[in-house]
Amino acid sequence: MDRLLSLSYRVARAGTWFGCGLLILASFLIGIDVVIRKLFSLSIGGADELSGYALAIASAWAFAYALLERAHVRIDSLYVTLPRWVRATLDVLGLAVFVAVMALVAWRAFGVFSESVKLDAHSMSPIATPLVYPQALWVAGLILFVLIGCLLLVRVVVAFVTGDTATVHRLAGSRSVTEEIEHETQHLGQADEPERGA
Repeated sequence: MDRLLSLSYRVARAGTWFGCGLLILASFLIGIDVVIRKLFSLSIGGADELSGYALAIASAWAFAYALLERAHVRIDSLYVTLPRWVRATLDVLGLAVFVAVMALVAWRAFGVFSESVKLDAHSMSPIATPLVYPQALWVAGLILFVLIGCLLLVRVVVAFVTGDTATVHRLAGSRSVTEEIEHETQHLGQADEPERGA
């Protein structure tokens, strides 16, 4: 199962890079549109619409990576004072509720996508974007999150049942300040390695 989680991590990271690429393209498009408007009083048309699609798609594809990195915001003022087994219980429950809510979001999003397919829906804009294309990418990102979330939940539940609270915390717990510092230091060390080798 840990091998599957490792594969999921690589897939989620690739999805995040894909979303980042879309946002960079959207920012370039908006920049070009602003310059053309200023200099020539013209507009590409649809730059704001396309950037909205890019933001929705990038967010959906980044959710899974944020989950695996434990990067979602949590209010842990009371959490850090509780005994380890109580924290592990809250971690399992929190993850289960989070995945359930996102499964509902993904299901509703798929319903929107299905309706767009049936109606051959297009945006009400000058570029009349066929909505099935951005919605398909958006829904795919949400489904990826749910699949990875379910896999993570199963792994965490197995660890919890066997009494391995350390694994529960490592996979689903809120990071302490010390863990955040260690994590960032590790990433900085990895980024510096190519420079030292050069």
